[in-house]
Amino acid sequence: MASRIEQGVQRGPQITLTVDGERVAAWAGESLATLLLLRDRSAFYRTRGGAPRAPFCNMGTCFECRVHVAGRGWVLACMSPAEDGMEVTTGETLPRIEVGDGAH
Repeated sequence: MASRIEQGVQRGPQITLTVDGERVAAWAGESLATLLLLRDRSAFYRTRGGAPRAPFCNMGTCFECRVHVAGRGWVLACMSPAEDGMEVTTGETLPRIEVGDGAH
């Protein structure tokens, strides 16, 4: 189980956001990946085949930590800071990307 380092760390203010319909407390600026891992979330999203995916690199290169944020779409949890009022959904299957849909 993951845990936070408590000594020698300066944190932003405590905030509240929603993860999968549940209101949770977090520290402003902490990554969504940190927030989710501390809550034992093991499936950030699922492949179209149903395989669960979770962070691997924690630096934005593997794209395994994607979560859906209301109003923003799919984001990399390791590169996205928690913000007050954010609505995050995990465990969903990524949508199929088609040429010309504006996704690339």
